[in-house]
Amino acid sequence: MHHQVHIRAAFDRNGGPATQVKAAQTITVHILVLWIASCFSSQLQAQTLEFAVSEWPPAEYSVNGQAHGYHPDIVRAVLKSLDMDAKFTFYPWKRSEMLVERKKVAAILSLHPTKERQRFLYFPKEHLSTSENVLFVVNGREFNTPHIDALAGKTVGTTSGYDYGTEFKRVVAAGLVRTDVGNTDEQGFLKLLAGRFDAFVCDRAVGSRLLKSLGLSATVHALPLVISSVRMYAGFAKTPENAVLVDKFDAALRKLKASGEHQKIMDANLK
Repeated sequence: MHHQVHIRAAFDRNGGPATQVKAAQTITVHILVLWIASCFSSQLQAQTLEFAVSEWPPAEYSVNGQAHGYHPDIVRAVLKSLDMDAKFTFYPWKRSEMLVERKKVAAILSLHPTKERQRFLYFPKEHLSTSENVLFVVNGREFNTPHIDALAGKTVGTTSGYDYGTEFKRVVAAGLVRTDVGNTDEQGFLKLLAGRFDAFVCDRAVGSRLLKSLGLSATVHALPLVISSVRMYAGFAKTPENAVLVDKFDAALRKLKASGEHQKIMDANLK
C-alpha cells in the first residue's frame, strides 16, 4: 500500500492526471477572472451618458474640447449623485436633434418640450434653467415695442431649430412678422449688423455673452420686450434604460435645487 502511494505521488509530479486537473482548475479561474473584469468594464462604460450639445454660451460651450457652461455643470452634478458620468459631444443644433431622435446618442442639451419633441424624447419634470428671449437691435435702429403685436411689418432674425414660444409663433403664423432664419446665433448677429433684418431674437444671457465675444457690446443692445420665457430641459432618447433614468434624473435635479447647489452653479457661470 505504501509502495502504491509512493508511485502515485511520483506520477502526479511528472504530469499525470492530478497535474492536469490542477491545470484545468487554474485555466478555469483565469477565465472567470477575465469574465468578471469584462463585466465590470462594461458596467463602467454603461455609467457614462453621452449628451449631444451645441455651442450656446454661457449655457453650454466648448474650450479645448471640454464642455463648459451652467447646463453641463448642472448635469455633471446630477449624474454624480447617481454614480454616473457625463460625456458632451458638440454638433450643430439640427444634427444634435437628429442624432438623439435616431438614438445615436443617449441625451441632448438644452431644449424646450414640444409635441414633436415629446414624440422621441423623455423630459424630466424639473427644468435646467429658464431662457428669456428678447429682441436685439443695432444702436440707432431702435423701434417701439410695447407688446409683441407691435412687431407687425418687421423682419426678425431667428436661429434654425429654436423654439421662441407660442406668442412668437402666433404672430409669425398670422403673417404679422417675417422671419429670416440662420444656422447659428453668431450668424444672426452678424446679419443684424449688416442690416438684413430689423431685430434678432435670442436668449438674453446667450446674446449678451456672444456680443461680448464678438466685440459688439457697444453696438448692439436688447430691447425691453420679453418675447418669451421658456424653460430649458435635458431630453433623453426613448430607450428602456432612459425610461427609468429620467425619473432618477428628475429627483436628483430637484434635490440639487433644494440644496442651493443649482443656484451656485448658475451664479458662478453668469458672474
